[in-house]
Amino acid sequence: MSDPGLATTKDDYTLETYVLGTNHYQIELLTNLDQVPESGAIIIATFPKPNGGSGFPARVFAIVP
Repeated sequence: MSDPGLATTKDDYTLETYVLGTNHYQIELLTNLDQVPESGAIIIATFPKPNGGSGFPARVFAIVP
């Protein structure tokens, strides 16, 4: 399986289509992950799902006990 980022630079969206077609989503380009512990944190991801949309900005944050 190729890196989806590399594949999309070649206009190959088969992996993207597969993942999204299996009722899953993917979140890319997160920052500050170095501030979240490897275990024990709760990650909250929320975003609207526009009808027929191919992507949308997400709000993601961690709760660290």
